[in-house]
Amino acid sequence: MSADPQLTTLRAALPVIAAGGYFNSGYTGPLCAPAHEAVVATSAREFGTGRMGAAARAIRDAVQGSARRRVARLLGAAEDEVALTHHTTDGMNVIAHGLDWRPGDNAVTTKVEHKGGLLPLGVLRDRRGVELRTVDWTPGEPQRELPRRLAAAIDGRTRLVVLSHVSYVDGGVLDLAPVIEAAHRHGAFVAVDGAQSAGVLPVDVRALDADAYAVSGQKWLCGPEGTGALYLHPRGLDRVAQTWVGWASVDTWELDGHFVPNPDVSRYEVGTRGLPQIAGFAAALSWHLEEVGTAWAAKRTADLAEEARQTLTGRPGLTVLTPDDHTGLLTVRTEVPAETVVRRMAERGFTVRTIQGYDCVRACVGWFHTADEVAALTSALLDATAPDTAASDTAALDAAASDTARPDTAGA
Repeated sequence: MSADPQLTTLRAALPVIAAGGYFNSGYTGPLCAPAHEAVVATSAREFGTGRMGAAARAIRDAVQGSARRRVARLLGAAEDEVALTHHTTDGMNVIAHGLDWRPGDNAVTTKVEHKGGLLPLGVLRDRRGVELRTVDWTPGEPQRELPRRLAAAIDGRTRLVVLSHVSYVDGGVLDLAPVIEAAHRHGAFVAVDGAQSAGVLPVDVRALDADAYAVSGQKWLCGPEGTGALYLHPRGLDRVAQTWVGWASVDTWELDGHFVPNPDVSRYEVGTRGLPQIAGFAAALSWHLEEVGTAWAAKRTADLAEEARQTLTGRPGLTVLTPDDHTGLLTVRTEVPAETVVRRMAERGFTVRTIQGYDCVRACVGWFHTADEVAALTSALLDATAPDTAASDTAALDAAASDTARPDTAGA
């Protein structure tokens, strides 16, 4: 695999991967060279020529339009069905707080949902009295059972179903179709968290018939932090009210506060945002779509992760939680405490992480890794999970290892 000329060329744009040991793209992926160059060039232009005036506005509009078009292409949508956000969590909040909640309504999700989708529902429960139905799910269970459980939890009072296309806990790919069909049969809205799917799983939102699909730019798309997008099906414009509004949200406005919203999904964009980051996002998307290719990335990622999964399956001292249908997230539960394993991995030069609440270790295998690098990862994991390893279990975590092993308090 490492001799593939396409891979060699692409890896040259990811120096942090070439340096070795980085397996945490599910939290924050490597920044690709085209994104870095676009961020630097846009910032330099703003520094040298300013950020105001007709020319600057034209550049801003062109850059933002370019990002929207590329997100639309990635997801199989139209440009006017896409709003730019700062991350997946932005999009999930737009949907959760924009729906018209009534007394007696409920929201359905799972007990392994990421905080970006789960916590907005907690706010609705606490402030609006919404019943929050969290479907039981244990990482490592057969993935085929989850759609059935979710569908069974949906009824005529379900207003919103929140799902992750790919689980941030174990990397399992959820079969969305039966859940979306059950939700729509009851008139419920479906919001999909695509943070762990965008860039490593082909997505066609029209074929899925999803009502909303939120993504981040900084993970598998190799873009800058603070970037993301929200797809909203046209039927959702009348169902999702604006809750945050600013100059970027409106077509016209009056001094008395009356306004006419933008006619498309850009109405959920609020105000000024960092143009260098958006330029980097657009460049990363272009690189992914034109140079990498989602289909190639998806197959290579799944193949490499499956090779690692097979290597670790059945080994003493650990249990593989990643199911058969997966992307690049490889999660194991270990007899040795998870934070100890993460520290040991850091001592060996590998960046992996724990998942808060599950006492497990997650490594993220990407299309950009080589077979030799993945083999080195699994070898280090087997060594780090051995109870009699030479690494000291009582030494305090140093600052770098502590940061690597910190619980899931921000991203995924």
